[in-house]
Amino acid sequence: MNKLDPHTLFSLFEQGDVEVYKEHGVEDVLKNPYVILNMVSRGIDNYQLMDMLYVKNYGENYKRVRSLVQKKYFVKMYNYLDRLDTGGIADSGFDIGESYELPSVVVSIDVLRMYFESQEMYENCKSLKELIELLYDKAGTSKFIPNGLSL
Repeated sequence: MNKLDPHTLFSLFEQGDVEVYKEHGVEDVLKNPYVILNMVSRGIDNYQLMDMLYVKNYGENYKRVRSLVQKKYFVKMYNYLDRLDTGGIADSGFDIGESYELPSVVVSIDVLRMYFESQEMYENCKSLKELIELLYDKAGTSKFIPNGLSL
């Protein structure tokens, strides 16, 4: 059986949405923070699906590199969020589009937060928690708190 390389395992997702937007000349949409938030939310969903498939199809071979793959992918997702101007979200003139779903975005960000907490990367946890709180403030709601989310 072929060895699994943790650095190329998820290469299908290496060309992220940012590159696709630039390729099609519509990178201006990336100035809208809600586009980035939805992009990260979809990225976490994709990771979880691919992770399940690789566990099922490659078993022990994948399990040996699983933590490296997760770290690489989650750091990439965090870096997208880290580039957001959080001060700009609160004051931005951008509206929340119809496809923006606060609960799913918050759950995805919290998946990242829990991962970084398990890695004892507390600065990342703090910024993700602040982002979640900011999103609730901007949406004008604190009523929806996903199962397992601890604010």
